[in-house]
Amino acid sequence: RVIWGEGNPQAPIIVILDNPGAREDKEGKEFVCGARQTLQAAACQASLKMEDMFITYLLKCRPTRRYNKHEARGICKDYLLEQIEIQRPQLAFCLGDTASQWFFGNMDAQVKFLRGKWHDVRGLPTAVSYHPLA
Repeated sequence: RVIWGEGNPQAPIIVILDNPGAREDKEGKEFVCGARQTLQAAACQASLKMEDMFITYLLKCRPTRRYNKHEARGICKDYLLEQIEIQRPQLAFCLGDTASQWFFGNMDAQVKFLRGKWHDVRGLPTAVSYHPLA
């Protein structure tokens, strides 16, 4: 199932994760796993409402079998970039190495070295942190 994301498409913040999980795929809904509660708690601590964010994925569907990860992520990255171009958020948060590597265009990028500072990625102020379930 294709899952484009959740939240307000006109939100000032876009949150990018790697791919939907098993529960999202099974239920056909976006963001029903434990990561949702973790992000909601973090947003609350930062005085943000969920309406201030749009949460999306690099891969728009859950991989179910062996697949060429590099090829699939490369193809899906184009959809993500188009989504960002249409939605025009004011800033981005990449959560996890996979989302960060593909958004930054650097396969060697690691959250542990990128977190804690702002980056200009594709003209968009971008912060990086660990995946909520990491």
